Amino acid sequence: MTQSSSAAAPAENITLFRAIDLIAIGTVFYGTLASGVLQGPGAFPLGQNIYDEYYLAILSGHLDLPARVVQIEGHYTADGTAYLYHGVGPLLTRFLLGWFWPFQSVGLAQFSIWTWACLGTLCYHAAFVKVCARDLAPLGSRGVSLSRLLGIAIWFSSPGFLLAANTSFYHEPIALAYAATGAFVLIWTHVGFGNWPLWRTAIPCALLAALTLHARPNIAIGLYLACTLCLLVLTATSLRQHWLRIALAFAILGASGIGYLGLNMARFGDATQTHGSFAKTEVQYGFVFWGFEETDSARAEAFKTHGKFNIKRIPHNFTVYAFDPPMVKTYLDPISERFHAFTKQVLAGDLGFIKIEQPYVGIVFLWPLWILFAVYSISAPRATWRKMAIPVAGGLAIALLTLSYGTVTLRYRVDIWPALSIFALIGLAALLPKFAASPERAAWKWGIGACFIVGLLFSANSAGQLRYFQVNEQTRPVWTLDQCRLLTGKKGFSEADTNRICQPPRIGG
Repeated sequence: MTQSSSAAAPAENITLFRAIDLIAIGTVFYGTLASGVLQGPGAFPLGQNIYDEYYLAILSGHLDLPARVVQIEGHYTADGTAYLYHGVGPLLTRFLLGWFWPFQSVGLAQFSIWTWACLGTLCYHAAFVKVCARDLAPLGSRGVSLSRLLGIAIWFSSPGFLLAANTSFYHEPIALAYAATGAFVLIWTHVGFGNWPLWRTAIPCALLAALTLHARPNIAIGLYLACTLCLLVLTATSLRQHWLRIALAFAILGASGIGYLGLNMARFGDATQTHGSFAKTEVQYGFVFWGFEETDSARAEAFKTHGKFNIKRIPHNFTVYAFDPPMVKTYLDPISERFHAFTKQVLAGDLGFIKIEQPYVGIVFLWPLWILFAVYSISAPRATWRKMAIPVAGGLAIALLTLSYGTVTLRYRVDIWPALSIFALIGLAALLPKFAASPERAAWKWGIGACFIVGLLFSANSAGQLRYFQVNEQTRPVWTLDQCRLLTGKKGFSEADTNRICQPPRIGG
């Protein structure tokens, strides 16, 4: 009876355009968040002006930044010259809009993060609509309802929601990489679940990987891997037909890599050096350089002994990323502390210090609907896995690299999202035919509905917790001249050096 009633339902055309109202609501909501509605009174997102200052510095012909702006997040040469280790990718919006943007009155970080968060979410929304369109259309209004539910979950229970909730400089490169991986996943969705030929992915995916290298190199590694695998397959199967496309894609990847190495050389004097050290070397991390952290701190010793990336950290970090008890009420914090103590003792006892930052929340609470679909991917047919093998390899490389790092924090969960989303797309494609065959089964409705509600609630709670990365009126967005002079005095810099190091910022100076 269920099947006949489903068959009788008039088919509905499920497209992204039909969700235009939801997209409009999502973009406006993201814009409201990015405007600072969640900020505390008198607060300022940490480092929000740094990329604006970086842009203006490059226009002036140099890469260093005023210490009063970059503060402890800078990487300092022995003479106190400060550089960012971050890439120049987030400056893209500045080079497009900076010629008329009023930096002295309005920073571009809020607009930039809003733009990338919306574009990334829109791409993921389009990818899921692509997977839904075939199997949900015959269900008529029920299919449309499920498609809209997934759209709501994409906009309000996904990384874009969290990225827009805080416009500190930490979020900007992650937001750009989120948009790039969203476009990457959308392209491969058209290959795996559409009719795109493989050659069509080569150049756009190479461009996305090249851009991401200058925002989030750990994510770029996965995209470079996927692009390389794709180009190798094209070389083996259709070199004569697509040799120019293959060569151009490799050239794009290579040019971006050369540019990245050249930027390192310009900043640090070594093409292979990407940032400062905790030790007393030619380039030192700002925390240590200014005496806020010792060279032999627990974090420094852990990185020195076990490396910044270590596969032995994966079991511990995966457990924390997945199951970390969420911060709901302050009196529940001891639960998190006991959880962290247990996982550290059992899974990472010999790996030294692993930094776990607030706010705490496991992705089983944050993104349960996508995990449900991802788990169901084990039932996907081999043909689907063959078509999606390349993006799966790239997504897993990103996730495993992130899980092996010595810090666990909410924003790094965004780097795990590409792998989760790819598995979720594969699982959803396998689940939908069974759902379409029996749309009234309570197990499907209640399971999907419960995961949907839990994800929305904990995403909203976590967004509220992201007031964490803020400075207040006392600490100020930039160091005052007196604060800077106090620090240079402790380092023994001369008056001339102090005047150079403590030069005023270009914005608000």
